[in-house]
Amino acid sequence: MKKNFLKFLLAVSASAIVSHIQAAQPTYSNMDALLGFRVTSGTGATLDGIIDLGSVTQFNHTFTLSLGNIGAYMSANWGSDWYTRLDTTGTVTTTGTTAVQWAVVAGDIFTNTLWSTRDPGTQPTPWDKQFSQGAGSSAIDSVGSRYQTETIAAGTNNAVVQTASVANSWASFQPSPPNGANYAGSFQMWNPTDEASTSTVVPFDMMTESSGPGTTLGFFSWAADGSVTFTVVPEPSTYAMVGSGSVLLGALMFLRRRRAVRP
Repeated sequence: MKKNFLKFLLAVSASAIVSHIQAAQPTYSNMDALLGFRVTSGTGATLDGIIDLGSVTQFNHTFTLSLGNIGAYMSANWGSDWYTRLDTTGTVTTTGTTAVQWAVVAGDIFTNTLWSTRDPGTQPTPWDKQFSQGAGSSAIDSVGSRYQTETIAAGTNNAVVQTASVANSWASFQPSPPNGANYAGSFQMWNPTDEASTSTVVPFDMMTESSGPGTTLGFFSWAADGSVTFTVVPEPSTYAMVGSGSVLLGALMFLRRRRAVRP
């Protein structure tokens, strides 16, 4: 009798632990970079997704992020053709754009410094800084707060699936989302949008609260298997080292040639 009771308690405890793990909620911190996307047509068009990439302070070198099985997460919720499926609704005006539209953003609610990707095809130069960026940092913080109420998707480290029509969803701060156009630009800051198609390599800009063009820190790329890679822009000193090295190499080659033609 006691053995059966102990087995019952162990089974209940194990079930509770599994349920807790399955229902784990993500955390969001100020200045975390959020990779978000909305879906304009096809499978999962009423949903959007967010993946917390971690603090923007880490994006000072080239690396592939550890996010779990994002490819399986995407296929399970947005279809096996999520990476190549084209938009058919006309809400994304550029011909040949994919139904999945993505971007990476971050904000600092204390300084109103902003970070965002851009589609180089529609925004070839860095986003401009603005004297007042509070609306953008507040919007990103609202999305982050909402993100924390969701459940981490199975097989991922911290990716979530959202209903696109809920308040403060990722889609609610994008132009012409599935639940209707709310703003003229992404997060009330980037017009017409900071979004791009899945295969687009997107520059990642930083904008302090001032004026003039922002600074491109690097580039994000999203592969068909779901992996996300950040490629850093070399520091000016690196360019200088490369340049001086090229000059030195050229000089050495010139001297060798002169010696080779001497009688």
